[in-house]
Amino acid sequence: MLLVLLVLFTSGNSVLADQVVFQPASSGKDMWLSSVYNQYAVDDNKLQVGGWGDVYRTFLRFDLTGLPQTATSAYVYLYAYPRGDSSTPVSMNCYVLTVDWNEQTQYYYTPLYGYFGGTLPAPTPNSWYGIDITGIYNAWKAGTYTNYGFAFLPTANDNRFNMFRSSDYSSWQYRPMLVVDYNGANFGFPLPNYTPYNALIGSVIDHSVSTGFGNKDGVVTTFTGESGYVDYGCKYWLPDNTFDDCYSYNYQNYTVVGFKNQSNSDFLIGVNYDSGVSGQSRKYLFYDGHTGYDYPVSDGTDVEAAASGTAYYYDTGDVKIVHPSGYDTYYLHLNSRNIYDGQPVTKGDKIGETGDGHLHFTVKKGTQRVDPYGWQGEYGTDPLPVDGRDNACLWDSCQ
Repeated sequence: MLLVLLVLFTSGNSVLADQVVFQPASSGKDMWLSSVYNQYAVDDNKLQVGGWGDVYRTFLRFDLTGLPQTATSAYVYLYAYPRGDSSTPVSMNCYVLTVDWNEQTQYYYTPLYGYFGGTLPAPTPNSWYGIDITGIYNAWKAGTYTNYGFAFLPTANDNRFNMFRSSDYSSWQYRPMLVVDYNGANFGFPLPNYTPYNALIGSVIDHSVSTGFGNKDGVVTTFTGESGYVDYGCKYWLPDNTFDDCYSYNYQNYTVVGFKNQSNSDFLIGVNYDSGVSGQSRKYLFYDGHTGYDYPVSDGTDVEAAASGTAYYYDTGDVKIVHPSGYDTYYLHLNSRNIYDGQPVTKGDKIGETGDGHLHFTVKKGTQRVDPYGWQGEYGTDPLPVDGRDNACLWDSCQ
């Protein structure tokens, strides 16, 4: 079973469309140990493979939580550097581990088990060393195998050593990277000076229904997989999980649900939002069946194209951008449009300014709604699958 293939690379990688670059800091799991001098795990700023009579081994694992479900390619990159002595680099045998290990207490002579993944050539110091793990990445994500990471063993120990920077290295640019290409859209956030994870969110896309406002099922399922509370008497669900009564309009039902972001901290929930329904004496939010995300911002806030494409007028005050990736983005409730109908735009171009106290942002692939935050549940559980798969994170900042 061929699981890895080496590709060498002498400069930093560039971020391409539909690509996630995951480069953990001290939360990364990696360590080294040896047969004589360091028989217990060493979790410091380096990784070593080789030996001079003794044997040094390195272990490495990336947490794949939140990463794309299916990779078109997946590479591990380690930065090799000189040891500063008379040793020379060494080729390595790679093993895909089938048992867990501990980066703080692992003992060299405790048996570990794994599949042989291939022999990798010796690295070149002062350059990136790339390992193609596409096959095992997809097998891990599909649940075919459990992700316990890799072990790297030297093919010789006659004063030959490989030195790599670890996830504990002080300069993040040289820490181990996992680079995943996938079929996505790589969207930038449409509001300048905000990110997908710090913007105030007034309303979320509802995964639990398939189409629009008229198909309410009484449940709001957010991208984290949490179910919200729909109260047709119309109440605010505040961040502290308490309720506040609100006015119930006689032909429309509104609610506010509590939900969390990918780091499991509370989103701010915007209660100063105008639903736009005439005759209301108060401001409400509508979640059940919602087709996108509402970001409460001041009127006149710039709105930018999330990706390159062709912009079209879409209803009064709205803009639709058709992207070559096969995705379309929608920007609703603008009080001005800064593009002509059919204008080519580049990611980050200003296309208009907000009105009605918020921007409504929707993503579609064909007629199918897509959640740009992705889906954080297990594969196959997304109530709103796209092309038969869970929603994948489409932001260019997602990891």
